[in-house]
Order: sequence, then C-alpha cells, then structure tokens
Amino acid sequence: MRNCPDAYGAGRQESVNQEKYDWKECMKGIRIPKQRRSREKRSRIMATAQELFALRGLNGTNSNEIAAQAGVSIGTFYSYFENKKMLFLEILEVHLGNFITGIYTLQTDEAITLKDNIRSHIEKAFKAFELNPAFHREALVLKFSDAEVRRLFDEAEQEQIVIISSLLEPYAHRQGHRDLSVVAKVIHAAVENVAHYVNFLDFPMQKDQLVDELTEMIFHYVNNL
Repeated sequence: MRNCPDAYGAGRQESVNQEKYDWKECMKGIRIPKQRRSREKRSRIMATAQELFALRGLNGTNSNEIAAQAGVSIGTFYSYFENKKMLFLEILEVHLGNFITGIYTLQTDEAITLKDNIRSHIEKAFKAFELNPAFHREALVLKFSDAEVRRLFDEAEQEQIVIISSLLEPYAHRQGHRDLSVVAKVIHAAVENVAHYVNFLDFPMQKDQLVDELTEMIFHYVNNL
C-alpha cells in the first residue's frame, strides 16, 4: 500500500494513475463539515463534480473547473477532497449505494406469486440503471482500468449477491446443497447484462419484452432450486 497522494504534489495530478492507496484512509485527513453551510458546500461540490464527470469523464475534468462551477475557491475544494480522484471515488460509493437501495427496497412477499416478485425486482433493477446513466457509464469504463473503481463495483456486487441469496432462501427447498451465492451470481449477471444493453447501448428490442423473458427465465431457474 503506497502513501496517500500529497495535497500539493502528486496527489493533484489530473490524470488517472494506478497508485494503490486506501482512499478511505486518505480521506481521514480531510476536513469533515459539521455546520449546515459547510455540509451544503461540500454537497454542492459533489453534485457539480458528478455532472462534469458524467459529461467529460474523469480525465476530461479538472479540480479547478469543479471548484469554479460549484462556486467555491480551489482552496476550499482541497479542504474537503484530496484530489479529483478521491472525489470521484466518494461520489461513486454514494451512487452505488443509492443504486442498491433503489433495487432492493422490496423483500420477499408471500402475498404475491414468485413470478410477480421476480418481475418487481427486475423492473426495479432496470429503473436503478436510469439513475445518472452517464456517470454510471463513465465509472463502468474505469472499472476495467482502475483498481479502486473496480473494488467499489466488486463490493457493491457482493452486497447484492448476499441480498439476492437471502431472497432465494424461502424457495431453496428441494436441494439444500445448492450454493445460493452461486445462484445469486448467475441471476445478478443476467439482469445486469441485459440492463446494460437497454440503458447504455442502442439495443433494438423493447424493454418490456426483455423484462418478460428475463422474468420467465429466472422464474423457472428459481422454481427448480
């Protein structure tokens, strides 16, 4: 593990590098706003940065323009965030948290059929991908080249697999030896892959049709656990 980026040196380089450091540990030295005005200022910086990252990407955005558009000085920016990379990671963590919450507000409900329950979760998953899709797309691109970004995605995926596994438990009554985490991974991958096509690519098929087929496929899969 390397040291945190220097606030006045390498840490302010405006390109994505492969330095391996614990960004949460690095953020411990940054001022945490306690007063309302200070919290609002920090939130404004994050909201502005997310818009710019979505529009221009991480490499196409610099800290000075984030500060300028957020209406704060560059000194204020650096009092809250070590650099734009740390800011991006914090925004991504919040984004992925909202993403998971948006999907899994539903729980297994015995009052509705298994198929309807599955469809409800798939529809919520598709809807969650509509939360700032441009920013999500930029983060997905970085996932394959940046270890810290990939780690956040991996943690979010693991959290979802744990939740899906728990939702599957009431239906795993025939063969108790099945590894529900593996089943959950297959279901998660199927839904995520189709949702990516719908939201990020010019996919010719209708979303409703894809939801219908996904529901049917996962229903038969779960019903045979």
